[in-house]
Amino acid sequence: MTRTYLSAGSIAARGRLRSAQPAPQGRRPWPVPWWPLLVVLAVQAVLSLRLVWSATAFQDEALYLRAGHLEWAHWLHQVPIPRFPAYFSGAPVIYPPLAAAADSLGGLAAARLLSLCFMLGVTSLLWATTARLYGRRAALLASGLFATLAGTQFLGAFATFDAMALFLLTLAAWLAVRAAAQATGGWSPSRAALLAAAGLALAAANAVTYPTVLFTPVVLAVAALASWRERPGRAWLTALVTAGGSWLALAAAAVAAGGRAYWQGVTASTLARPPADAAMTTVLRSAYVWTSLILVLAVLGAALALASRAESRGKPLPAVLAAAALLAPAGQAVLHTTVSLHKHVVPGAWFAAIAAGYAMARMSRVDPGHGWAAVMALPIAAATLFGSLGQAAALFRVWPDSAAAVTILRSAVRAHPGQYLAEDYDVEAYYLRDHVPWPRWSDTWYFRYRQASPGPPSYAAAISRHYFSLVILNFGDTAAADVLITADMRRAGGYYVLARAGPFTIWASRAPAPAGGDRGHH
Repeated sequence: MTRTYLSAGSIAARGRLRSAQPAPQGRRPWPVPWWPLLVVLAVQAVLSLRLVWSATAFQDEALYLRAGHLEWAHWLHQVPIPRFPAYFSGAPVIYPPLAAAADSLGGLAAARLLSLCFMLGVTSLLWATTARLYGRRAALLASGLFATLAGTQFLGAFATFDAMALFLLTLAAWLAVRAAAQATGGWSPSRAALLAAAGLALAAANAVTYPTVLFTPVVLAVAALASWRERPGRAWLTALVTAGGSWLALAAAAVAAGGRAYWQGVTASTLARPPADAAMTTVLRSAYVWTSLILVLAVLGAALALASRAESRGKPLPAVLAAAALLAPAGQAVLHTTVSLHKHVVPGAWFAAIAAGYAMARMSRVDPGHGWAAVMALPIAAATLFGSLGQAAALFRVWPDSAAAVTILRSAVRAHPGQYLAEDYDVEAYYLRDHVPWPRWSDTWYFRYRQASPGPPSYAAAISRHYFSLVILNFGDTAAADVLITADMRRAGGYYVLARAGPFTIWASRAPAPAGGDRGHH
């Protein structure tokens, strides 16, 4: 008996299911409509919305929102601002002003809802990309896997540039796959435009946050393999050169325009990060915890594709998609750090979810009827209820609630005007930005006072002269420095505990604030 297969171009053009295993002859496969995507997006929105109002601002959120407000002040009123490009891990003129605009409309919650909009777009692009490659059944399963991931829930309620960068990264991948699905034949202007747009979106993602450059080879590989999958010859090379060339052109132009300060930020935040002390096995084990179901299914999808007789030139693509999930864990294992690993694994999980959806779609063909949907939904529901649901909520309990401390500080800064020292002061500076100008804040990471050496000597000299009107410590990231500063206040005298709020202790100076010209640098 002869078995026939539709051509790749015909299937892509008609949007039909393109799993490597065709339905048995005489049976018509049950089509999966597009509306289930709305159900997936609704579930994702609910999972993230429960987190939006669950915690006060994290330090990174406060930093980027405050930077965005300062960028607007600089653009509109030429207000001097800190050298954000020198230490930010993304261009401070892209996401921070956009998030600050949302913050001005509805506060921290509005900025977090902006991230949710980006993440809903990310899941929609996953659906569209997977549907073009492997059909709507695989798209539904891939979207369900990704939407319920703990990292997806977290980024949908977290006001940092991660969600925006991921949206642009996945937009680049979708544009590349969309270009490959153009009608078979020679080169076309529309295909060239799509590939060039993919390169530009990829460069924009890298500008929003520099570490996304790790996934640049993945997007370019997807562009080449998706094109090769659709047509033989050198179409894959043309796709690679077009997408890669537009990415390189915009990236080079951005580096040249940014200048030394931006390159310093790229180097400090991405290229020359110092290693920590976490064991490699700890990093890899943690990464597996965050992405276990997707990773296992993606590896299965890669194996099924390589063993399939129907995939032909498309065999390597699921393996590349599955390998993308290993990039961030491998990079952090080399640096021996688990910091932000729950965020960094999400881009790789997006690519791996395509291969995972393909694997689940292949397995679902055991049931020619409608029962496959319920069966395939079981592992996703179980992983959500017994894993990712609690994981995402736990992530929002990691940092201290600053609401009580900020309430106390609102009145304290009026009663004690002057300079303020705070550990990781971004949270306090964000909430009090309308009351305290940014130059009046100093932190416990680096400080220099007059001619004293930076660090402990400067803190001791400034405290002995009552340079700081308020000191806010929580003995967290810089606990050793906090202990020394506390001892300096006891020796200097005149400092007393104004209030305690959760982990925060607030000291105030009984001495009047020093003369305006007595300023340090931090």
